[in-house]
Amino acid sequence: MISKLIAELRAAKMAEETAKKNRLDVENKILALYATPDGGEGTHNDEEFSIAWKLTRNVDAEALSAEFEMLGANVQKAFRWKPEVDLRQLRALQDLDAAAYAQAAKFFTSKPAKPSVTLKD
Repeated sequence: MISKLIAELRAAKMAEETAKKNRLDVENKILALYATPDGGEGTHNDEEFSIAWKLTRNVDAEALSAEFEMLGANVQKAFRWKPEVDLRQLRALQDLDAAAYAQAAKFFTSKPAKPSVTLKD
């Protein structure tokens, strides 16, 4: 039973990869018909489709943290701070310092993530 399901999963993943490659190929053909807007960002709206050009911006968090207090208020407003759990540190805290873990636990919630199945070749 499990062997049959694993074979089905392999076939489904291959079909998914093929479909994704085909979709990306068609998208690239469409994009080749339009020039990227000045500045690298913009949109094109058509009756049947739209194209959105965007830029990815990465923040040097260490450099920003070091100088943040010296920046003007308007510059500071250009950045958001996103607290994240450092899972390695949190697990260590849970194992080594129950009281500190209980204090930290007040600031986050946990819920089950989607389980993953990994195929091995």
